Amino acid sequence: MAIPPDGRAGGPSPDAQWGRLSGARPPLGARGPLLWWLITSVILTVVVLAVVGGPGPLDDPDPGDQRAGFLIDGDQGRAVAGLQLPGDPVGRRAIFLSFDRSVPRNGTLGRVLDDVPPDFAAVLVVPRLAGPAVRAARAGRFRLQADRGGSVARAVGMPQPKDGGPPIGYALIDDSARVRYATLDPTWTDHGDEVRVVTGPLE
Repeated sequence: MAIPPDGRAGGPSPDAQWGRLSGARPPLGARGPLLWWLITSVILTVVVLAVVGGPGPLDDPDPGDQRAGFLIDGDQGRAVAGLQLPGDPVGRRAIFLSFDRSVPRNGTLGRVLDDVPPDFAAVLVVPRLAGPAVRAARAGRFRLQADRGGSVARAVGMPQPKDGGPPIGYALIDDSARVRYATLDPTWTDHGDEVRVVTGPLE
């Protein structure tokens, strides 16, 4: 038996059940969702390129290697037993070894140290040491190391930034004198939360 368009003979039609007019066209055409996705993708791409921007001159040439967040296995980490650092912590304590082109303000260093476990040695490596910088850093837990020729950075495998200058970032050395992490991070002093995550397994 044929069912009238209003569905009276066999109950309400599916359209009527959903509050639609019988035979009405869908509110979106088949191409609507695809068009919306394309427009949204273009807008997000423009925002990322214009606001966030791409890698800068202080970043790793390979962005996938920067701030990866994964520790190298202990048996695969680079051995640095002969590395000389202030206080001679190599092979005795875990080390947070940071690199910068100058000594950050002491308050900034203090914020980072809030996220470095207290049993870690903390060493800041800079290309050269100036009197005021040394005096400012002595008040904190960081020990300073000059690395004019870049030998410390090379020993721990710090990547070279795109501009070819000294690295800015940090490395982690475990208490067995193995490098477990080394990354460029031009704004490392603002990433205490990440420092806390990667240092945690070495406590």
